Amino acid sequence: MDPLPLLRSLVSANSINPSLVPGAPGEAEAADVARAAMVAAGLDVVVQPVVDGRANVIGVLDGRDAGASVMLCGHLDTVGVEGMAAPFAPTLADGRLYGRGSQDMKGGVAAMIAAAAILAPSWSRGRLIVAAVIDEEHMSVGAEELVKEWRADMAIVTEPTDLRLAIGHKGFAWIDVATRGRAAHGSRPDEGRDAIARMGRVLVALEARDRALRALPPVPFQGTGSLHASLINGGRELSSYPDACSLQMERRTVGGEDADVVQAEMDLLLAQLAREDSDFHATARVVAYRPAYSLTADHALPRALGAAIAKTGRSGEPTGMTFWTDAAILADAGIPSVLFGPGGAGLHSISEYVNVEDVYACRDILVDAIKALVRP
Repeated sequence: MDPLPLLRSLVSANSINPSLVPGAPGEAEAADVARAAMVAAGLDVVVQPVVDGRANVIGVLDGRDAGASVMLCGHLDTVGVEGMAAPFAPTLADGRLYGRGSQDMKGGVAAMIAAAAILAPSWSRGRLIVAAVIDEEHMSVGAEELVKEWRADMAIVTEPTDLRLAIGHKGFAWIDVATRGRAAHGSRPDEGRDAIARMGRVLVALEARDRALRALPPVPFQGTGSLHASLINGGRELSSYPDACSLQMERRTVGGEDADVVQAEMDLLLAQLAREDSDFHATARVVAYRPAYSLTADHALPRALGAAIAKTGRSGEPTGMTFWTDAAILADAGIPSVLFGPGGAGLHSISEYVNVEDVYACRDILVDAIKALVRP
């Protein structure tokens, strides 16, 4: 199967995640494209409902003889398109295909389905599962539902890695911070307490903590932790002291940093500010958490995939990715996973593209690696 026409069809499908952009259509159109391609590839296809009419699409090849089971997994949803001129009109120029989701990660989805199409006619041993899932860009409810019903000995998540083998990545936590002030008329400073100014102190402390985190020795295949302020809101009108200010922030984590560690870190930071000023009142609460992930480099999966990459003249040495992926959810369910997908640029930006040559290379390397894993 030629992955390029499939990639064009996937990019043409508006699959903006409605949890990120209210009113967006979700993955249904892209899921239909993936389902039709899997059927054409000769896979048995199952549609797995997840939430609010949104569904995973899963294709399966079952061999007659016993063998390893391998899963290929990629997500269909994308982030929003504000500022993009023609996000769903895939454009080919200079070996790049432009459009929302081309790099993140419809190029990888097209490559994995095309790889399954090449393998299907001679498939005789073990099992191949090709899963196109929803919601990775928000809370990964698609991957969570997938692992409730589907298992494999190992998995390759075809996120964009520039054709590098990645065996680890960071985790993240989302945190709500609130500072409390006292409302008063702007002409009466003795009565008012400025919640926004107090949040300024929090921001200064967070900036210092970020510097400290990034100065720590990096964790192999994950790097260092970090944090940043994401969204802030406060105040009611120009002539009033604000009684409340809210901040939403993100903390990127590495191995050993779970939700409890992040909560304790925030509690300590706010407690220090309160010791400096008895009028300072603030709270922090971890509202979402996803763990960091890594796999040992000597596992059979990275060894086989690394060898397949090396055959093409590229480096098969393992590396790590900065972004979080569904690989952590698969691994938590007992499915050792790696990341491998085509390169490009502009993920989550107004000019996103995937390298078309990489999509073909990804397909062929996946075929070679899966043959080695299933038919040793």
